[in-house]
Amino acid sequence: METTAVLTAAPAWGEMETDCLAHVFRRLSLDDLAAAAPLVCRGWRRAAADTSLWRALDLRHDHVARFMPWGALAAAFARRYGVNRFTFAGFLTLCLARAAGSASSLALPPLLSSPIAAELDRVANDCPRLRRLALPPLLSAADEARLPDLVPRWPLLQHLELESKPSSFPTLAAQLRTHCPGFSGLKTSGSIKPEDAAAMAASLPRLRSLCLDSSYLPKQELLAILAGCKQLVEFSARNCVGFNEKDEEVIGRGAGIDRFDIGGSRFVDDLHDDMMMDDFCDSSYVDVM
Repeated sequence: METTAVLTAAPAWGEMETDCLAHVFRRLSLDDLAAAAPLVCRGWRRAAADTSLWRALDLRHDHVARFMPWGALAAAFARRYGVNRFTFAGFLTLCLARAAGSASSLALPPLLSSPIAAELDRVANDCPRLRRLALPPLLSAADEARLPDLVPRWPLLQHLELESKPSSFPTLAAQLRTHCPGFSGLKTSGSIKPEDAAAMAASLPRLRSLCLDSSYLPKQELLAILAGCKQLVEFSARNCVGFNEKDEEVIGRGAGIDRFDIGGSRFVDDLHDDMMMDDFCDSSYVDVM
């Protein structure tokens, strides 16, 4: 007796469960989730809108090419959505709308116009569950002044990256202490003044991770920070100016920190005699004035 094999066609991609598609879409970039996947079919559009795909928003990756008006992403939005004027602000709005208040990590690129008050307000309003925030460098004075007022909007914030230390840092640190009980990670660079070191020691004693690479960091301020932030498990002050990497007192103070890296740091006097301050305040250093 002959038996006939019954072949069952595999379900089409568009008919897969939304949860399964969303799991697959985790491998896609934000660009593809925004400008490609939603246009394939209704099933893909639903999956691409899953809020879990928009919780970690890294907008710094390849930012120079991504957000230029003549870039591939702008061309995709023009071709597929008829968007005539592609802007970073518009793309940020789309990402935050898809996240629907669930964004936990956001890294902003250094392409934003200055000031960026509108973008900061949008992030403050639309990201109440933010845990990690990386801000662009060279904020305007107005934006720096507003930062402390925005901190209460992010009560879950744990890690903050400020490529350039804002002039409002002491006030910012006090706000972090008051409104962000789980805050434990800071990365910044700049001229660390006595009031900044005192603010870190007094307002952020629960820091677990602190990065001050390429800063002007005098030994006295460094020791004050290490004395106040006793819960540090990771500390980095590489290529700083203001103390010597071989200083025994500094090394001894950092002996209890699991990951303690001060490589390349040196006194101003150790620099080449004919080297002026402006000569080393480039991409590797900071303006100490």
